[in-house]
Amino acid sequence: MLTTDRPSDLFVARNTIASGTPASPRGAGAYGPQETLELLWRYRRFLAVVVLAGPLLSLAIGLLLTPIYTASSALVFDRNDNRPYEASADARQLERNKSAMETELDVIRSRVFLGTVVDSLELVNDPFYNTYLSSAESRFDGLFRTLGLKGKDSRAGQEARNVSPQAQRDRAISRLLETFTVDRKGDSLAMTVHVKQTNPTRAAALADAIAERYVSWTSKLKDSATRQTVEFLDQQASDLVRSIAEKEREIASFASVSDLSFDPKDDLLRARMEQLNEQYTLARVDEAGAWARVNEAKRRRSVSGDAGVGEVVTSDHLTGLRTEGARLERLLAQLSSKFGKSHPEVMDAQAELTSNRAMAADEANRIIRGLENEAEIASLRVNKFAAEVGVLQERIKSRNLSEIKRRELERDLTSEQKRYDAVVQRLGELNPEVLEVKNSAVVASYAEVPTEPSFPQLGFLIAGGTVGFIFLGVVAVIIADLFDSRLYQPDMVEGVLRRPNLTTIPDYRIGARMAIDPYSLMLKDPNTAIARATRSLCLAWRSLDRQSGGKILMVASANSGDGKTTCALAMAAMATTTGVRTVIVDSDPRSNGAAARLQVLSSDTEWRTTPPRTGDRVPVSPLYPYLNVIVSRPSAHDCEQLFASLRDSFDLVIVDAPALSESQEAVWLSTYTDSVVVVVSSGVTRERDLAYLAERLNLSDALLLGGILNFHGRPRDGIGGAGWSARLAGLIGRGRTRQPEFVH
Repeated sequence: MLTTDRPSDLFVARNTIASGTPASPRGAGAYGPQETLELLWRYRRFLAVVVLAGPLLSLAIGLLLTPIYTASSALVFDRNDNRPYEASADARQLERNKSAMETELDVIRSRVFLGTVVDSLELVNDPFYNTYLSSAESRFDGLFRTLGLKGKDSRAGQEARNVSPQAQRDRAISRLLETFTVDRKGDSLAMTVHVKQTNPTRAAALADAIAERYVSWTSKLKDSATRQTVEFLDQQASDLVRSIAEKEREIASFASVSDLSFDPKDDLLRARMEQLNEQYTLARVDEAGAWARVNEAKRRRSVSGDAGVGEVVTSDHLTGLRTEGARLERLLAQLSSKFGKSHPEVMDAQAELTSNRAMAADEANRIIRGLENEAEIASLRVNKFAAEVGVLQERIKSRNLSEIKRRELERDLTSEQKRYDAVVQRLGELNPEVLEVKNSAVVASYAEVPTEPSFPQLGFLIAGGTVGFIFLGVVAVIIADLFDSRLYQPDMVEGVLRRPNLTTIPDYRIGARMAIDPYSLMLKDPNTAIARATRSLCLAWRSLDRQSGGKILMVASANSGDGKTTCALAMAAMATTTGVRTVIVDSDPRSNGAAARLQVLSSDTEWRTTPPRTGDRVPVSPLYPYLNVIVSRPSAHDCEQLFASLRDSFDLVIVDAPALSESQEAVWLSTYTDSVVVVVSSGVTRERDLAYLAERLNLSDALLLGGILNFHGRPRDGIGGAGWSARLAGLIGRGRTRQPEFVH
């Protein structure tokens, strides 16, 4: 098992800088001004191609498209819309408003009007409008027409005959509607007719023809409407004359049949009716009184006996019988008290009283029968008067209905006469021989033959195509950026590693090769961008690895080509200039590795089994004598001894480890080092590769200090530009003559 005897302070430093799970830097995608500019600069080549292709393609399309010419003619409408055929006087003279003009626009665009234009100009025979003719013509027919052969129109004519004339006319109308527009401005009474055609002369002729045709067509419609109105009024007048005559004959016939007249007979009938009503009312009163006396007599008889009847009707005989009965009752009472009930006088008095009562009952019955007879007679009179009143009422009702019918006929006659008078008056105003029908519109401007096509307009097409391509390019760039997992910015590196980005090194390459020798340049000119970035890296290492007291720093990367070796050499050079004893351990000798760049031969400097002892001279680069380089691939035991020996001899040991994509040695070497920095190539290293490297280093319990974003943008001092090549060559030459002093 790989182990190391690093000081316990190193583990304290590990706890201070706790490792975390790598995270995605693309959690919330927001594009600010700086991010947008960087995104556009990142895809500048693609955008340049898009911007260049936009106008070129628009120009090619504009040259290939068939030019369309637009001709315009103008119509001006009369402000007062004259309508002589209207029945209302207010409707005959109306001022044109916005709604009326909108209606005129709809009418001029209607298929009915355009059908008259097609018929008058015979557009059915024009293949541009009747597409059945153009679609039926084959390539060979066009060739025959060009050569002037007899059979040139055989197929076209045969195909056109298969389509009905109405269908061909409808197709021509639809085609004309597509190439014809009408508009007006604001509340203006003028309309502009626009016709689009491939032939400019044909376009101007069609625009003029549509305008003139609309003026004549609307005039004919108005004249036709006026004549139809006159014909209708003539027919109405004739019908009204016949109707008036029929009404008069009907009134005369009805009056004779219904015996209607204005003589006093009608007054006598009504007077008789009033008299009968009065007699009928009196008879009803008498009847009610007679029956009331009968009922009162019967009631009093039931209450007071036969003698009570006399209270209702005066009767001397009944009064005498009542007086005699009272005398007999007194006598009977005296005799009974004097002689007893069985005495002959008492019995005679009793018999006389019984006879008196019988006579009173007969008289009461006679009186009641008389009253009933009188009541019945009153009822008969009432019934007679009621019958006479009913007969008179029926006669009066019949005469009233006849009178209503006569008045109705008279009203109808009056109405017909008034209608006839109105019709005759309208006919006098609408005399077609005298009345002049005024045109509602005139042609104000005839179309000019266009000299420039309205479509395509190359300037507008090129500008629109350029803007459209730029927009599509920006959208494509944004979409590509959403699916791009490469790392470009320092915050992206920090988001994946959960560590700070120690420094950002600018791009000092031209294409795929080095533009300069960065080690000499940053030593001779400490104000360059590379020197400042490398100096920041050394300060970050001192600041972060100070607590652990570590000296061994491993430089790792996810993929080869990320600039890991360049960063290691630049850090070693900068640390050496500041008095730090530094050595580079190249653990992955390659053709473009640290040893190869510094021209250190592996046969002279590679340590395989014996690590350097204290006091041994470490090999230096013949090209850069101030850089110490060790080429070594030690085993686990040799690696531990090598790092222990170097720790005692140097202040900084930079281990140039192999890339993770080529070998897993960097993961296991990290267990022997004090700290690790990861180099990320801007725009090359992908998120998943860096996350995998961070995860592997976390599993090996490595102290990850942070990341280095390499090849990020261009340096502001012009490094990497072609114009600085002479200056850079001079700086490199001067750097080789004067080298810094350092302690071996």
